[in-house]
Amino acid sequence: MSESTIFRRPPLFLAGGSFDLSGNPDRFLLELHKHDANSEILLIEEGEGMFEIDGRSYTAGAGTLLVYHRGVWHKEQSTKHPFRASYIGFRELQVEELPPDFFLPPAAAPILHLHDQLPVIRNLMRDCISEFRRNEPESQTIANHYLAILFAKLARIAHYSDAAERTRVPSKEAVWKAKRIIEENYSAPLTLESLAEATYLNKFHLAHLFKDEMGVSPIQFLIYCRMEAAKRYLRTTSLQVKEIAEIVGYQSEPSFYNVFMKVNGVTPRKYRDEG
Repeated sequence: MSESTIFRRPPLFLAGGSFDLSGNPDRFLLELHKHDANSEILLIEEGEGMFEIDGRSYTAGAGTLLVYHRGVWHKEQSTKHPFRASYIGFRELQVEELPPDFFLPPAAAPILHLHDQLPVIRNLMRDCISEFRRNEPESQTIANHYLAILFAKLARIAHYSDAAERTRVPSKEAVWKAKRIIEENYSAPLTLESLAEATYLNKFHLAHLFKDEMGVSPIQFLIYCRMEAAKRYLRTTSLQVKEIAEIVGYQSEPSFYNVFMKVNGVTPRKYRDEG
């Protein structure tokens, strides 16, 4: 294992927080401004926004991390709601020969797409902020360590060319884990959010990976598993259609009928009669 590192000096945590505009009709808007004494990172967890950074415009959505380097002008505005985000201000960072408190080269786009690393980065940010706010002995030290780990994780995405190759296998394994969860628990009220949480992936990234691997979305695969089970029960048991609907995960018989008809082209009763 290599002992080399791009970090010459770790970052010092200054402040951080989160905001949630789910129930607030007001948009998030910060007019053009800059920070002369520190840099800042902003993680979008839900929603979408328009961002002007160093004279360039970017559209960024959930799973995106924006880097506002020290002295760089930027403007922030939410455009799709609900909008949730977390931020951290820091200084003292030194990455190789970059300017002080710069994590990315000045010419690089100041935006990182986290994909399946979103849960890890989000949790590190939350832990960092939470620990600092405890204001207990060594809270600053612990927060600094969390922040150093956070930037080391981000460095794998931004500074190491083989990062995508290293994450490919875990991502594929996550798809198969989601597939197995669906096959074994199709009667449960599974959602894309619950599958994403179980596989430690962002729900949008999981949906994309699942579609690429399986040819259908996770929810379509869930419906497939439920319909296959329903047909099995219809062919091999004398259970009522309402009972079968409940067994395979539908709370109402009409909902089950509608889905069965759409997928199989016949009603459950006609399918049983024809079998």
